[in-house]
This record gives sequence, C-alpha cells and structure tokens, in this order.
Amino acid sequence: MTSHVPEVSQSDVPHGGTAFGVMLRSLRRAARLTLEELSEASGVSVRALGDLERGRSRGPQRRTVDALAAALRLDAEQGERLRRLADAGRDRGGPPASPYLLRTVPDFTGRKQELADLEALATGTRTRAAVLFGPGGQGKTTLAAEAVRRLAGAFPDGSVCVPLHGMSDSPLPAAEALVLLLTALGHPADRIPVDPVAREAAYRAALAGRRTLVVLDDAADEALTRPLLPDAEGSFVLITSRRPLAGLEGVRRIRLGGLSGGESTRLLERILGTPRTDGQSEAITRLSELCGHLPLALRIVGNRLSSRPSWTPARLVGQLADEERRLSGLVAGDLAVRSALALSYGQLTPPHRRLLRRLSLVPGHDTGPDLAAVLTGEDPLTTEDSLDLLVDRGLLEETTPGRYALHDLVRLFAREQLGAEETDSVTESVRQRMADWLLRSASAAGRRFEAPGAPEPWAGEPGAFVPGSDAEAEQWLTAERSNWAGALAVMFAAGRHTEILHASRTLYWFSDRWSQWPEWRTLFSHGVRSAAALGDRAAEAHQLNCLAWAHSVGAYQYAQAEQLARQALQPASETGDLDQQAWAWAYISGACMRLDRPAEAAEAAARASRLFETTGDSTGKAVSQRVLGTALRASGRGEEALALHRALLGTRTGDVPGLNEFAADLLRCETARDLLALERWSEAADTFRTVGTPSDHAGIDRLRAHTSLGLATALEHCGDPAEAREHYTRARELFTQFGDTAYAAEAAAGLERLGSVT
Repeated sequence: MTSHVPEVSQSDVPHGGTAFGVMLRSLRRAARLTLEELSEASGVSVRALGDLERGRSRGPQRRTVDALAAALRLDAEQGERLRRLADAGRDRGGPPASPYLLRTVPDFTGRKQELADLEALATGTRTRAAVLFGPGGQGKTTLAAEAVRRLAGAFPDGSVCVPLHGMSDSPLPAAEALVLLLTALGHPADRIPVDPVAREAAYRAALAGRRTLVVLDDAADEALTRPLLPDAEGSFVLITSRRPLAGLEGVRRIRLGGLSGGESTRLLERILGTPRTDGQSEAITRLSELCGHLPLALRIVGNRLSSRPSWTPARLVGQLADEERRLSGLVAGDLAVRSALALSYGQLTPPHRRLLRRLSLVPGHDTGPDLAAVLTGEDPLTTEDSLDLLVDRGLLEETTPGRYALHDLVRLFAREQLGAEETDSVTESVRQRMADWLLRSASAAGRRFEAPGAPEPWAGEPGAFVPGSDAEAEQWLTAERSNWAGALAVMFAAGRHTEILHASRTLYWFSDRWSQWPEWRTLFSHGVRSAAALGDRAAEAHQLNCLAWAHSVGAYQYAQAEQLARQALQPASETGDLDQQAWAWAYISGACMRLDRPAEAAEAAARASRLFETTGDSTGKAVSQRVLGTALRASGRGEEALALHRALLGTRTGDVPGLNEFAADLLRCETARDLLALERWSEAADTFRTVGTPSDHAGIDRLRAHTSLGLATALEHCGDPAEAREHYTRARELFTQFGDTAYAAEAAAGLERLGSVT
C-alpha cells in the first residue's frame, strides 16, 4: 500500500497553487484567518505566505511548517500531513510533478473475472461506485491500477487517484481528500469552499458532465469515504479497502481472495523468467502453496529469488517449509507479509486481538462460534459478532455460513502474537479447555447413535454442546471432525486417557455411518494407546478391533487390518472377553476375503459366528454370517451362500438406530451377487433393483456402488447394453471416489466390453 500523497501539476490549477499551497489555503480559511493574521501568528511574512499558497515557491523548510501548524492550531495528524506535502515539494524542486497515479506492474497476472466485473460496472449506466475489498496483501491497489490502465478509453476525461491512508495511524479526512480531488479535477484553488458540505457539492459539480475514473485507494471506513462518492452519471469511483464498507449505499462490492494455483505459478514464472523456472515446476508449485497463493507473498518470493541468482526455487522451499521461519522468510526489502498483517492487527480492539490469537490453537481448518467462544470465555453470540468483525477486517474468512477459517499465513502470524502476548501457562490452559470441550461435545453427540443406556460425557466447564436431534448431532460431528480429532493429541499428552476411551466408545456406532473418515484411525489409535497406558487389556482389545475395522473399511488396508485384529485376540483371550474375540475373528474373515483367501475367511467367519451365538450378540452374528456367505460364494459354493443370505433376511441385528434397515439392504445386495455367481442373470437384476437407501448412512454410497456394478453385470448378460453402460459408469465413478481401484477397474472393464460390442 502506497504512502505518498497526491501531487498536482501547475497546469491542473488554473488559478495557481500546489498541493501544499491548496492545503495551506484550505486550513487558513477553515481557521477563519486572513493572510495578515496568519503572518502575525506564525512569524512568516504575508508575501511568503502568498507565494506558498499560489505555488510560486518551493516547499518551505521544516521550521516554517512547524510555525504554520502551531499558528493554525493543527493536531498532530494534520501537522504531519502538511509536513509531508512540504517535504514532497521541497525534495522535487523545479516544476511540480505530474498528478498522482497508481503504478502498474508489467507482470500483472490473473484476476480475469474481477477485471471483467469492474469493466462491466464502470461502463454500465446504473452503478457509480465499486468497492474492491479483501485482506492485506491480495493486490487490491495493483488490480485497481490495472483497471485504470485498461479502462482509459472508457473515460475520456481521465482518471484521478487519491490514497486515503486507511491503514495508517492518520487516515486522510474527507475534507482534505476533497481538496486534493478538486485540485486534480482543475477546480480553481482559490474557489474551494471552506464549508465541508459546500466542498462536497463543488466536487460533485466538478464531476457532472464528465466521464472521469476516480480511484480512492485504501479507504478506512464509510464515514471518511461517503463524501467522496459521485451522484452524477458518467463518472465512476473505484474504492480499495481491507473492509467491505458495508454501510455505503449504492455501491457494488468485489471481494478479492487469493490467486488460483495456476495463477500463482504463472506469476512466479513471469517474475523470475523462463531460465530460472525451467525444470523447476514442482518447486514453483510448492512455493505458491507455501505462500498461500497470497499475491504479496508471491511477489516477495519472486523478488528474493530475482535478487539471488545463485538460489534455486527448491532452496527457498526448504527455508519456507519451516513454519517457525516462514513469516521471517517472506520479506524482500520493504515488502513483508508480517508488516501487512500487523497493520490490520494493530487496528483491532484488545478482545478482538485475543480472539484472533487464540484461533491459531484450533486444530482443524475452520471453526464455529461455539468453539471460538470456548477459546475466549465469551458467550457464542458475542463471539459470532467478533468473528464477523474479523471477516470485515480481512483477517478471517467465512468459508461457509457460520464457519470461519484463518488463512495459513494469518494463522502463523496469530500464533506468533499468541507466543509474544500471552504466557505459556495461559496458552496451555486455553488449549486444554478447548480439547476437553471438544471431546465432551463429541461424546454427547455420539451418544445419539448408540444403543439406549450409553454413558453420559464427563462433567466440565464450559458445558458441552448437547444436540437436540440426531441430525443436529451428525451435523456437529461432521463440521467439527478435524477439531475433535485434533483434540485427541492434546488430551493424550495431558494424560486424559479415560476421557479418550469414553469418547471412542460413544462414537463407536456413529463411525459406521461415515466409515471413510480418516479421523477414525486417529481416534482408535489414540484409544489403543490410552488403553495400554491405563493397563486396561479389555479396552485395548476393543480399540484394536475398532482400529482393524477402520483400516479395512475406511482405508482398504486389509493386511494391516488382519494384523490388528490378530493382535486384539491376545488381550481378548487374556481377559476372557468372548465378544471381542468374536469381533477379532469377524474382522480377520473380512480381511481374508479381500486378500483372496476365501477358505480362511470362511473358517474365521464360522468361528466368529459361533462366539457371537454364545454371547448373544445378534449384530455380530449377522455380520459374521453375511461374510461367511460371501466366503462360501467365493469358494464356489454359490447355492450354500444363497441359502444362508436368504435365511438371514428379516433377522434383526440389534438396537442400534438405523442399522437393521441398512443390514437388510446389504443382505439383498449379497443375495443378488450370489445369483450372479450362479448365472441366474434375470433374478439377479430383479434382486439388485430391490436394494434401497433406507437412511443417510454413509456406507450407503458403497452399497450403491456394489449394486450398480452388479446390476450392470446382470443387465449386460440379459442383453440390455444401454442400461448396463449407465450403471457401469456410475459404479466406476463411485469406486474411483472411494479410492477402491480394484472394483473401479472391474467397472471400467465392463464399459470396455460394451464399447467393443457397440
């Protein structure tokens, strides 16, 4: 963001005056002083004052400006602006410079949509102003300069650019900005009204009948910007700001975010040139990621490499990969990401700064108001207002309604401020409070999917989130899953092993609804370690079995699943836990099936079924018998498999909500696959069509995939290639989405066969 004040050429001021002179005259009139009275008060001669106001002399010396500021009774901010104007005029000497212009860059990259939107707005007939807003470092001023260059033909009366210094300690008052705008528009300096309202009217009258593009760069707020908006057709005002300036009426807003991945790499390539980037595509891509696709950071990286010809992009990747050093590495001369963020941070109130700092503790990518409130101790409604303010200030992004995320570089900056401004003990206390609340809330939500009588979460403050419905519980667990999973490491480090096991047990059946989540491997891994730390062998067997399931169903890592299930047999046998022994054999049978060992799978499934019969676990028995049937089919015993699966239909699997309906459809699918194996194509197709979607169980998508694949196979053999092709395509898409390459390849092979036929 530039810090220069606008300069006005002599030709732009028909009745004389430089920027310093115009400002001096305006301030003198505002103080209701004649030249003689100001001369007497300041000790500067009347003739010298007249020459200064008319622009007939170079900028005055500092002591003269100080005397004038004292005589005019200027505050510190006004006095400093007057000194800057004087310094600018004195340093230039000779003829005044050309009017202030935004500087374009030759390697401007991207922003096609934003430029198209600005062009449509600027050349339209209805909108007279637009706010280009976004976080610091997104290149708002650079984009505005590019827009001015491209829109020059649409504004024959030229462009006027004024920096408002919104992010400085002394934003330019609207009255002073109007003086500079009027002067640049050619309004006679000695006719600029002293009254602010009359000055606004003169400004709008000067724009009337013209087609002028006015750029107001770095606006602070609505109050300082509203008087500078036009009300006449023809002219257009483009405002840049870190805030959306939501209070301004009749303006359009364009939010500027980071560049896309392709735009980021192209910008670096344009800055560095082809010789420096050939063969470095991987490092260039990684650099753009480390910069968070922030234009300022990309510019800094490009400039650093340009100034060090011996450095390769890969070397800088090595430096920036260290999060502790990244912000320090994103500095090139007077460009620094940390400085840009510090400007916004410095304008926050202490409570808002505290919230921003503590948001860096959130384990996941985003958060909601409830979790953010836990970090600060404030109520969620107040916290939500604070989160919205941080969004307005460009320090936070609202990724979806009610969900907020820090940009990667803002997170690093907030973490630095946390370390600098809060003690380690306070930080650790907040982190522990957050982790405890997350796991208690996850347990409270998970209980809704357990059988009746599941244990309540442990007590703690603040109170856990308690959902009012299954849908609300599922929504919370889904939205916060990276956060409650991230809390596990914090709780484990604090020795909160009992609480980790509690959370694991209450999320047990919910995990079956979203089996693909990698968070289950995180949860059950911590569960295994916590059980071992407590010396609870029974719990260890249970957690090992859960982890085996997560590796099998969620990651298709069948060898690891078998190994974990066999590990579970030992503590289950030591403690005489027949139920966990049964589940271990059930998971072993499933893994053996996927590892193409159907005979071993059948044996393991039969053992599991007998154990479940002994313990009275109808759910486990149904699961193991279904796998037994599948193993029989794979062993060439299709009729036995069909009979077993049909016998299981209608059998209840327990009291877990939604499980009976889902299990019934799984059995229908298995029955149809048995019919496929027996080459009873028409019966198989009819049975596949009975497989429904009884609930919003996440496993239903895998069921749909297997149903589509089986139905396609049956239809192919029934002589219906068109519908078969449709189901093969759907199956391939679903299996590819799951990462199940074997079944995706089977579906692709079916499409290839149909393609060769047609």
